[in-house]
Amino acid sequence: MGMRVLYWGTYDSEYVRNRVVIEGLRQNGATVRECRAALWRNTADKVANARGGRLRPRLLLRMIWAYAQLLARSLFARDYDVMVVGYAGHLDIYPARVLAWVRRKPLVLDAYLSLHETIVEDRQLVRANSLAAKLIFAVEHCACRLPDLVLLDTQADVDYFVAKYGLDSSRLLRVFVGAERAYQPAPAPPPSERLRVLYLGKFIPLHGLEHILRAAALLRDAPVTIQLIGDGQTYEAMRELAESLQLSNVVWGARWLEPEALAGEIAQSDVCLGVFAASPKTARVIPTKVFTALAMGKALVTADTPGARELLTDGKDALLCPVANPEALAAALRRLAEDRPLVAALGANGLQLSRQRLTTQAVTQELYQRLLDLVSRRKRG
Repeated sequence: MGMRVLYWGTYDSEYVRNRVVIEGLRQNGATVRECRAALWRNTADKVANARGGRLRPRLLLRMIWAYAQLLARSLFARDYDVMVVGYAGHLDIYPARVLAWVRRKPLVLDAYLSLHETIVEDRQLVRANSLAAKLIFAVEHCACRLPDLVLLDTQADVDYFVAKYGLDSSRLLRVFVGAERAYQPAPAPPPSERLRVLYLGKFIPLHGLEHILRAAALLRDAPVTIQLIGDGQTYEAMRELAESLQLSNVVWGARWLEPEALAGEIAQSDVCLGVFAASPKTARVIPTKVFTALAMGKALVTADTPGARELLTDGKDALLCPVANPEALAAALRRLAEDRPLVAALGANGLQLSRQRLTTQAVTQELYQRLLDLVSRRKRG
């Protein structure tokens, strides 16, 4: 019998990170059973409850109900070898630690990225010097010390967590997000005189939408059209900026699409955009949109950061631009508009990279081996 994994928590079952880890572990030979209770309705619900750092009575009641359901389901769960707390499980890890201790099983947390940095520094939903910010720091600090293994998205983030929380790097593991099987190469769109550029995402600060819009303003005379798909924290502010810049080469697309429809929009584009903000978090992360573009064989333009350099080679499988630099981004897109063979080469090389290193099975292969090691050591001990 293969290794048995209990994937546990209040995680979002539709979130790409969780789907990739679950599917990848199964493809590597694990039996994965899910034990989940819904806590958050959607991302907007999380943001609304995080803003200001206040614990609202209704949220407290929802938390009590969710953990009561998880406890009841855990008591009747079939035996397993290792418990993995899905993203975002920074609160889930506390009851999970007790359950794993009772069952004498190893425990893993998919932290993925820093909750404190996201809420306090990146999205600025809580004041940096507030009691709420200090509490979030303490919660994450302790949460990352409770499990036997913590998963993060890049080696840059591993180094960040070591420096920020004094963690042992041997208990941290980089697991790239990778791309789901829903995103596959599609027939090339009909030739067009204009370069079709696509941004898709949640309009969060680290994406640097303002730099994309200012680059569009510099490309008024170029055969380039930029389509924006998504919604989020900075959406209204970006609409206002676009209006002030009087951009005729920017198309505002749907604010939300199902994966199949989103794949169709990507298929009709020539170039996909990554992230461009000048923030510490931008320097370390590789967003899901990057893996999706590579998996679909699209030319990619994103910021030149340590995180991106862990995976991408400038001029081979992507064009990397200085952060927060609309002029450099505009120059990269102008170059691609004038050199269609380069567009094709970047897409082909990116697809090869994705197939070699970024399938769901590939990105979770080392994780699967680490879980086997944890289980083996626990049984010997």
